[in-house]
Formats: sequence, C-alpha cells, structure tokens
Amino acid sequence: MNKEAKKFDAERFKRQFFDFCNNLSFDSKEFGQLRLTKKNMLGTQLYFIDEVVKGLEDGIHTFVVLKGRQVAITTICLALDLFWIGKNEGVSGAFVTHNEEAREMFRATLSQYLEGLPQKWAIPIKAHNKTQLLTEKKRNRIMYLVAGTRKNSKLGKGTALTFCHLTEVSEYGDEEGLASLRAAFAQRNPTRLFIYETTAQGFNHFYDTWNDAKISSTQKAIFIGWWRNHLYTKKTGSKEYQVYWDGKLLPEERKWVGEVKRLYGFEIADEQIAWWRWNLAEETKDDMLMYQNFPPTEDYAFVKSGSSFFNGSKINDRFKELKKGEKPKLYRFVLRDNFEQTELIECGEKMANFRVWEPPQPDAHYVIGADPAEGNSAWADRFCIQVYRCYSDSLVQVAEFNTADCLTYQFAWVLCYLGGAYTSEKASTCMLNLELNGPGNAVWTEVLNLKRLALASSYEIGKKIYKVVSNLSHYMYKRQDSFGSPSGWHTISTTREKWRMFSTFKDGFERGVIEVSSPEILEEMRSVEFEDGFIGAPDRKKDDRVVATGLATIAWADYVRIKMVRMRLSRYSPLDEVGPRTLQFNMATYLKDKIAK
Repeated sequence: MNKEAKKFDAERFKRQFFDFCNNLSFDSKEFGQLRLTKKNMLGTQLYFIDEVVKGLEDGIHTFVVLKGRQVAITTICLALDLFWIGKNEGVSGAFVTHNEEAREMFRATLSQYLEGLPQKWAIPIKAHNKTQLLTEKKRNRIMYLVAGTRKNSKLGKGTALTFCHLTEVSEYGDEEGLASLRAAFAQRNPTRLFIYETTAQGFNHFYDTWNDAKISSTQKAIFIGWWRNHLYTKKTGSKEYQVYWDGKLLPEERKWVGEVKRLYGFEIADEQIAWWRWNLAEETKDDMLMYQNFPPTEDYAFVKSGSSFFNGSKINDRFKELKKGEKPKLYRFVLRDNFEQTELIECGEKMANFRVWEPPQPDAHYVIGADPAEGNSAWADRFCIQVYRCYSDSLVQVAEFNTADCLTYQFAWVLCYLGGAYTSEKASTCMLNLELNGPGNAVWTEVLNLKRLALASSYEIGKKIYKVVSNLSHYMYKRQDSFGSPSGWHTISTTREKWRMFSTFKDGFERGVIEVSSPEILEEMRSVEFEDGFIGAPDRKKDDRVVATGLATIAWADYVRIKMVRMRLSRYSPLDEVGPRTLQFNMATYLKDKIAK
C-alpha cells in the first residue's frame, strides 16, 4: 500500500458517506420517493460503494463499472459525486452523458439531492444550469458534457480534470473523443476521482476499456451482476415461483450459476432463478437480449443481441480452455529487401508477429489461409496467415502470422517460408488458400514469380528457394452449385463465398471439430455480425484472423479432408504421436536447416 493509500480512512469515509446519503431523496422505481438510507439501498449499490472504498484504500482513483440494467448504480454514483465535491476543494470536473436527455435527467437528480441537504452537509451553489455546476465556497466547478453517439473529437479539449463521472460509456460514438477527454485527467492529484459506468453494447470501445482496467495497476474493474439486486427475486409461494421454479437448473443455467459462484463467491438462490425465467419468458422474451441486459458474468454482458454470428457461450468456453493450455513460442519475421535475407528470431510478446503452438510434424498435413491487408475490407489493415493441421475429423490451429508492418511482396515471402516449413519434401502435404481481393493478386503474382525465378536460377540459393516452395499446393476455386471443373486459383471473397467460409468455420467450431489456439481469433469472432446480407466485423473492427481461418477451413473441407478420410487419418490415430509436441522446438533453426538441405 502506498503512502497516499495509508492516509485514507476507509471506515470513516463510509460512515460519513452513509450519513450524507441519509439526507438524500430519490424516486425509486418500485416504491416512489424514498430516502437514500443504507436500509433502502440495493445490494448492487452497497457492493459498488464497498468496491470503490477498497480501491481508494489501495490508492486507486479510476473505476470502470460494468453493470446490468436497472441496478441503480447511476443513482448511487451521483450521491458519491456530490459527497466528493462537498468533501474536497478545488475540484475541476465533468459529468459526461451520451445525449442531452440523459444530461437533463442527471442534472434533475443532482438538484433533488442538493435541495434535501441539511446545514451539516449543505453545498452552497453559485450557479447550476445545463452547462455547469459552480459552488460558492470550495472553488469547485463541474461541467455537463455530452459525448454524443457520433463523432465528437472536441470532447474535453481545453480542460484539466480532477474529477469525472462518465455514464453509459458504451453509447459514446467517438473513441477518439473519449481518448481526448482522458488526456485531460489528472494523474497525481490526491483528490482525483474518475468513474466510468455503463451497460455493455457488444464489443465496442468500452470492451477495450474494461479489459484494460482488469489488468491495470491504477484502475479497478467492478462488475455489478443482476443477482446482487435483492428485488430480482420471486418469493417462495408466489404464483411466479410456482410456475417458473421446477426444482432443477437447465444445463445453461447450471453453467453460469457455477461461474458466478466460482468468480464472485455468490450463490444464486432458486427464487432468483424463478425471477430470471419469469423475466425471460414474460418481459424480455429474447435469450441474447436477456444476457446483455442482465448478464450473470462479465463475459455474458458483451454478447450483442440479435446479430452476433458466432455463439458467445462457445467462445467463452474456448477462452477458458486456452487459459489452461500451453503458451505459444513467440517469433518475429524480420523482413528486408530480398527473400533470402528474411530472418526469423525469437522475441517477446510485444515484438512477436508469428506464434507457434505446434511445430511442423513429419508426414502431417496442413492448410494455410492467408488474408492480405485490405483484401477483405478497407479497414482490414493487417496481413494475416493462419496455419492449421488437418485430420479427417478435426482441424487444429498450429501457427499464426499477423502484422500491419508488412509489404505485399514480403507477405508473399512469409507465405513461401511457411509453405516450405509445413510441407513435406517428398509430397505435397500443405495447401494454401489466398484471398485474392485487393492486393491478393499482387501477392499471388509474387509467389509465382519467386517460384519461376528460383527454378530458372543457376545459383545455389535459387535451388534452395525452389525446394522451399515447390511442394506447396494451391486451392482451386469451384462454384458449389456447378458440376464443372475448378475455374481459378484461390478465393475471391464475394458476399456469397464469405457466407460459406464463415458458416463452415462456425459449424466446425461450435461442434468442436475446429480447434482454435489463438485468443485473438476468439476476440475477433465476437465482433462478427450478420445483418441484411452483410457478414463480418462492422465499422472499424477487425476480422482478419477470422477470414484467414475461414479460407483455411474451406480448403480443408473441399479438398484435404477427403484425402484424410481416404488415408484414415483421424485426430487420435498413431500418426498423431509422430514427432514430439515440445516447446523446445526452434522454428528459426528449423527453417534455416530446411533451406540448407
């Protein structure tokens, strides 16, 4: 605990805060106007205050709150805001809402709070209008800011803030404007306090804010589950309880009830399950919307209702498995002006652009999916290669190359290196499927030129390069509704073809046939949506890894899987034991040795 934290008296702070709240009146949803006494506070509100106080005690002044709907966090936050302003001097702050209507509701609640304060806690106000709140004494000034749901890059410019309460952050339309506001936040002032609180709205900028807070040493992430609200119950003996509680949990309920117990130490009661089922059946009437509005855990909160393509629950399950699994070996392709000057070096996570979960195995078969930058969409600014090991009954990710720092011809070189690494010198055991949209044709031309130049070269290096790429086979495109022969090399991702790629990948993933090793692919899968014929990551979200995996998947499904069936090569055949799966393997040395042969 740092020196600043030692000065903080947690018990005294809570005692004063609850005394302050005793004087505040608010309009409750269920019981009309009430005093904000501790007795009238919801479990969600008491938990929030406890977590904030623990954070302040540890010297933390930034709190990121992920909540369900109707858990009264904004109400208690506003009380904390006023208490903080009355307690400290020289506060320069801001209340930030997503629209003007919310700002007016914000301001009305604060006015109601201020009117009920006795002399002991009175905060003399000099001005209170739709732009700011000024106090007469302690030199405190709080601005009302509207972030908006569209671009607002001027948000917070020209300000220096020691206090900020941002509500419904996930609704803000401009992450650059939010970043501009954050730049105004004080970093050392002992009276600083910054609170972000919101429900989730899919995998947008707040998803990144939440994940950053979870790993930060200077921020605290607080999840407020619906089950902390004691009003969300249907009492034993009530009509709803009799209808909706049958004495046992459904499989999906059993899973998240167990997760709540494991993650938060909270045991959900049968009366709460009755409420959940009643609300789902008679109020919300949509599974995905229910999970978004009333998430049992933080993972469920980010499932966007109505348009998510991949099953969020399946993604969460795979995330948990990866946390327990082996970590990849990390490398960096160092790309220069000539193919033969390319190097592969071991490195740390920040510098890595190539990861290996399983090294190349003798006589194993592979597919490679490759999506060059801007091949899939204008916002796809990364070059991506996915390598999967093939069986008759499964597809397993073994390596991934992903970077924005690459040129088209260098991407072709990496493809050739990996094609050489993952194919046998005796037979074609690796198939490449390349996205030809955008710069994909230039990549394909470079691959062909490299092979031709190497074949025509009389120098030893040319012969070595030819050996690297000669056995790499290439995907042949064929219309699925045609009886004819294949009509071209690789894939051009039309809307129709993209639907097939993603659907084949989705089916394999959710049945457990396709095994993803990269957490980043799972993150991108969460962003993929479908609506009005569109499928992919909307706006500026990324799906490069998903597209590359889709390309690898259809290469396996259309060609390689049939070959594996004929060879009777299943996942758990004796061939799977050929070559040890060991982290002692060095990919860089392997490539050098293979070229040198």
